[in-house]
Amino acid sequence: MSDFLDDELCEFSLQEVDGECVVLRPLGEADVQPLFELIEGSREFLSDHLPWPVEECLTPEDVSAKMDAWNLQAQMANGACWGIFEKSSQKIAGCIMLGWVQWKNRSATVSYWLGQDFCGRGLATEALLLVAGESFAMGLNRLELTSSVNNLKSVAVARRAGFQEEGVCREYELLHGHFEDHIRFSLLARDFC
Repeated sequence: MSDFLDDELCEFSLQEVDGECVVLRPLGEADVQPLFELIEGSREFLSDHLPWPVEECLTPEDVSAKMDAWNLQAQMANGACWGIFEKSSQKIAGCIMLGWVQWKNRSATVSYWLGQDFCGRGLATEALLLVAGESFAMGLNRLELTSSVNNLKSVAVARRAGFQEEGVCREYELLHGHFEDHIRFSLLARDFC
């Protein structure tokens, strides 16, 4: 386990993470257009449970700016983003992000999404397990995520990855003009096998 000082700023060492069905890797300039095309092709599907497909990432330039923001968060040790690449097709399938990293408390949030054509193959579950392993190896102790009570696929991913339900956050997110309740999940380093 990494030994970080509470007030030390630690840059994430984002490296490629190899799994059985997916490869997680930091995104670069060559990924802008394929990522935009993935979002564009799944925009309606993604918008069912996420606000940003109709508010952000509307052009390749928007996607590039978002990637720059993720890279800056990694440099500041406040977050990280990996592209989820399906091994069999070598195509980008989605993204998985760490955010709100609190080194003092050794905790962070995690979020993920997949394009519509990549769902139902276990890719998000594997990506979540890989990021959990990387996070705990970096010295984090707790990961948490929330998912809309209506996003049954995301809830299933969290459960399959071993995340424990902690409760419902009422009216957690304003999504397209209405409030959504979210289920809060967590995974501790000691729970991870």
